[in-house]
Formats: sequence, C-alpha cells, structure tokens
Amino acid sequence: MTTETLTSHAPPETAPRAVRDTAGRRALTRGAKAADLLVRALAVLFLGVPILCVVVLSFSNAEVLQFPPEEWGLRQYRSFFGSDTWIDAMVLSFKLATVSAAISLLIGVPAVFALHRSRLPLKGLLQAIGLSPLVIPGVAYAVALYTLFVQFRLTSNMAALVLTYAVHGLPFVLLILGSAMARLPAETELVAMTLGASRPRAMVGITLRQLLPAIGASYIFAFITSFDEAVLINFLGGPGTVTLPKAIFDNVKTGLDPNITAIATLLMAGTGVVGSLAFLLRRKV
Repeated sequence: MTTETLTSHAPPETAPRAVRDTAGRRALTRGAKAADLLVRALAVLFLGVPILCVVVLSFSNAEVLQFPPEEWGLRQYRSFFGSDTWIDAMVLSFKLATVSAAISLLIGVPAVFALHRSRLPLKGLLQAIGLSPLVIPGVAYAVALYTLFVQFRLTSNMAALVLTYAVHGLPFVLLILGSAMARLPAETELVAMTLGASRPRAMVGITLRQLLPAIGASYIFAFITSFDEAVLINFLGGPGTVTLPKAIFDNVKTGLDPNITAIATLLMAGTGVVGSLAFLLRRKV
C-alpha cells in the first residue's frame, strides 16, 4: 500500500484538529503573557506611584502637604538638615545600626563556620533559633523583649538595645553567609591542610578571604535592618531614646510634618544605593 493510499484513508478532521489545537495553545500562551504583563504593570504602578508622589512632595516649598505643589523648592530639605531634633535622631540611628551590624557579624561569622564546617550536633535546630527573629512577628517579639527588659530594668539601656538590634540583624548574616559558604567547596581547606597549613589558617586564609564580599553584603543588610527598625525601639527605647524611625512614627501619630517627605526621599535613595552595593558584593562570591 502506497503512502498516497494511507493518506487518503486518514480521517479528514485530523489535520484541522491539530491546527486548531496548536492555535489554541498559542492563544493561551499569548493570553498568559498578556496577563503577566498586566499584573507586572499594576504592581509597578501600585508601588511606584506613591513613591513618586513622596519624591514630588519633597520638593515643595509649602508648609503643609499639598499635591501637586504650588511652589517648588528645597524648603523641606533645608528644614530637615537645620533641625537638631531630626539630625540627632538620624545620628543615633547610624550609631545603633553601625555597632549592632558589627556585632551581628562577630556572632554570625563563627556561627556560619560552625554550621557548615563542623559536625556540630543539632545544627538544624541551632540554625532555626538563629533565624527565629526573622520568622516571629515583630510585635510579639517586641512584647516578649519588653517584659524581659522591664524585669531586669534594661529599658532605655543602650547596650541592651544594641544587642537586641544585633540579634534582629543576625538572620540576614546567617542567610547570606550560609548561602555563600554552601557554594564554596570544603576540599580547598583540606588541600591547604595537607600542604602544612593548620585548620584555622586554612579557614581564615582561604574560606574567609573568599567570603569577604558576602561578609560586606551581610553587614549592609544588617545595617539597613537596624537603621529602619521602628517596632522594637517603640517598646524598648524609652522616652529618651529617639531614633529616626521612631521620630517619624511619633510625628505621623501626632501630626504630619512636611519634612517627612524629604526624609523619606533620602532614606529611599540611600537604601537603594546601599542595597545595590550589597547586590554587587553578593555577585562576587
């Protein structure tokens, strides 16, 4: 039987049905892509429009919030940098974030080595405990710490507050350094040890040196987390300890100072720059 005979006996609906199925799949693919683009566009508008409005309002010369601004200028920025209250709050936030992020590294780097380069028992449980500040709701965590602070009279104590911020930033160190450590082969340390290096020297000279970009990224994320923290400070800081997020929260609660638009714009710009630096550092690992 020839090929023409087999073709002549094939059902006449087969070819059109295949064409229809292919056209249907293409239509579904185009519909899915269009829906995906629509969702992304709506997400960008939902997130971007409020940010754009805040940036625009920060260049208003008005003494009250008014959109669109009737007069443009740098009044909000001059008022912010000329206010001792805002500057003192920002300096305190920088101090707390700088010290607490450094303590997070001092705790997190040895912890990552212990979790990934040792036979420590219950490593999974220890890692879960280290990541718990990231999982526990912030308000519940703050209430629990407030109860502890009141019992030991640690409210408004700067050392206790720094340690609290350090624990709050520790999960980012464990996550970033842990993922970077997982990509580094342990065999390189073994090779160095077979060539005469001690284990600490191999860990510091090889693994730790390769982790320097990840350590920098971890510090940046811990710094940003501590600098932007606004829940713990309201519970644990006391009336005399006012960081920049707490000052913003108190100002919004009692009134709405137009200076907040300038502060928010500066914070967004600074966070974007520092976050981009952290991203570049992570890519070098």
